[in-house]
Amino acid sequence: MNGAKQRNIVDSSSWLRDSLPGTYERILYGIEARVVDQHLTLNPRFIFPAHIGCIKAVSVGGRYLASGSTDEIIKVYDLKKRIELGSLHEHRGSITALQFHGSSHLLSASEDGAICIFRTKDWEPLKVLKGHKGPINSIAVHPTGKLALSVSRDRTVILWNLLTGQRASRTKTPRIGELVLWSPSGSLYAVVYETEIQLYSVGQADALSTIFARQRILSILIVTHKGIDYVLCGCQDKRIHVFSTAGTELASVQCHENRIKGLSSVDVAFPDGVVCPMVVSISSDGHIRVWRFADLIEPVDDTSASSISTKDVYMPHVKPLAEYNAGVRLTCVAVSGNTF
Repeated sequence: MNGAKQRNIVDSSSWLRDSLPGTYERILYGIEARVVDQHLTLNPRFIFPAHIGCIKAVSVGGRYLASGSTDEIIKVYDLKKRIELGSLHEHRGSITALQFHGSSHLLSASEDGAICIFRTKDWEPLKVLKGHKGPINSIAVHPTGKLALSVSRDRTVILWNLLTGQRASRTKTPRIGELVLWSPSGSLYAVVYETEIQLYSVGQADALSTIFARQRILSILIVTHKGIDYVLCGCQDKRIHVFSTAGTELASVQCHENRIKGLSSVDVAFPDGVVCPMVVSISSDGHIRVWRFADLIEPVDDTSASSISTKDVYMPHVKPLAEYNAGVRLTCVAVSGNTF
């Protein structure tokens, strides 16, 4: 149980994906995942200086990649043609969050307290959402594209109606919300504080559960595996912690040699027909690593998450499927599910 595990991927059609991390050194990477001799490899597809400030956010929508920086600029790229399409200058503060909905719209947030909605057909700004009285830390677009959430240093979380471009509700939070995220189905959402996550069901005012972390949470991911939602936290302690939506910690895996700055995922169909999330983690140690989610939780994978005691937290030693050392401080990451 404590031995290192490594799974081979034997079907090259399963993996032709890009991991796209941003860096403190203002460099944007495109890292291609490819199968070579039945092993997953990560190699640079492109590396170029993208901004004149630290890159704080990246997002992928179809063929488009967007990056945002402390230089207050959003850069837009065409991954298929591998060219820069231009830059967006609607904000008057550092870009703090970016998220595409499909490939048709891009939402951006900034320290200026505004959220901008861009149409990718011509990159025109369709709407500027204003409701926060302080810098926005994070945004999350609902899978339907009809709603969005935002958290700010003004200690509020706002639910936006994207069909009308109006605020649907504004709720005070006990502390500053640092991250916000929808589950893949859109039935749950998470609000992250420094060492705590509150999970909510849509339409319910009270939290469904509260997750407590031992160290500061720097990144969060919700994945669905075999019909069950799991919450992953990348923390200051160099570990990925896996929780059930009931708040029970199921696994804790040391994945890096420094704090984990970003998590992303993509579902991959394996040769045995099983679809499993692949988790991409990045760290201030400069490494990009790919993990098969099932390897992180295998002993509890077929057990009801609610029946696991907190004293039974699984702490495996797992080898990544692949890794790449960028040699710089990584700050954020997005994963493309498309092949070009």
